[in-house]
Amino acid sequence: MVTGSDLVPRLTMQYEPATYRRRIAGHDVIIHCHHYNARLQRTIEGARGIDGKGILVGAAEVVFGDQLARALRPGDDEATCWAVAELLYRHLGFGRIDLSQIGEGIVTADSSHFVEGWLAGLGETTDNVCSFTEGYLQGAVHAVTGAAVRVREVECMARGAERCRFEIDRGERPAVAANHKEPAIASPREPGGPYVKSANVDEQAIIDAVVGMPMIGDDAGLIPAFSVYLANMPADFYNRICIGFVEAMRALGRDKAAIRLLVSDAEHCGMNTFRGIMHSPEWDGLIAPMVRDRADALHAIIAISNALGWGDWHVTAHTPRTLALESRYGYEAVGYREYRGLAAAPQCAMLTGVAAGVMELVYGEGTVEERYGTFSAREERCVSCGEASCNFAVEQVE
Repeated sequence: MVTGSDLVPRLTMQYEPATYRRRIAGHDVIIHCHHYNARLQRTIEGARGIDGKGILVGAAEVVFGDQLARALRPGDDEATCWAVAELLYRHLGFGRIDLSQIGEGIVTADSSHFVEGWLAGLGETTDNVCSFTEGYLQGAVHAVTGAAVRVREVECMARGAERCRFEIDRGERPAVAANHKEPAIASPREPGGPYVKSANVDEQAIIDAVVGMPMIGDDAGLIPAFSVYLANMPADFYNRICIGFVEAMRALGRDKAAIRLLVSDAEHCGMNTFRGIMHSPEWDGLIAPMVRDRADALHAIIAISNALGWGDWHVTAHTPRTLALESRYGYEAVGYREYRGLAAAPQCAMLTGVAAGVMELVYGEGTVEERYGTFSAREERCVSCGEASCNFAVEQVE
């Protein structure tokens, strides 16, 4: 009988130092925390006039159906396939799902990254919040059986239920779309920069240490680290939901507002995520001894973000009031090229927002709410537009 430990090697993380990319079961994964994931969901699902929930569910179905299919083997029986589906969900940090009753159309979950994130970051809700899991389950059913089903959450821990409960409708519905992309954009071959470095911060030592940490789900399928809950999210999922959101809003003439919302979510992420990291035991043990001043803290944060797979970015200029960054292989820019081709305007909303949020965290004063908006960021050049790198300028708001 195949056991969970036998299946774990299929999900081993491969790290590519040249591009700072993490790869699990054939997909680049980006480590983000519950603050970002919950806020992003609220923004997309809360936008009036579009089917934001459908964007999230559809993206999860396509992306995780593909990732799970890559983790399966030709000789796997159905029991093994479902075991891999449970393990992949837990391994990536999304929580714990029970597929033992999937034949009867029932799935339950007794822990959830998205429930934890919503309650911790956004407070109580009257709505079910596990849209992501609905899509994941639809993708899993398709990967294992070839069927296109609809999954609906009928009970949610975010609303006080003991467990999240999902029902599977096997009625007729359109076939599941493929995760079609153009050939991958080649990684940069020439060095970028020149980059500004800190004399005190050993960025490579930080990257090596963070990459070496076991960033996988615990028994409950959660990744509590750096004082936040982390998850290994495929870059394709983020790219599909953000591109889909902006395009849906563009149809209503509101694409600029959509981009501002995505940047705002990332700005909050930059402050909340790294605030947690800077107050964590991991920071105290590994990084604090290197930090002599605020500039050192900034360089340490950039090193951590590269270890998390965010975008191969580096400081090109820096003062307490300004920051210039270069990203040579950011997942948003590369993903847009792969899904849509050349863009007419820069596409890296996440890195733009985080760039401002990091400066607000490091150089701002007061609470997170008081710091928000005290720095502004813009993307001046973007790989999605055919440039060699993405370049960001951050400055303090007067």
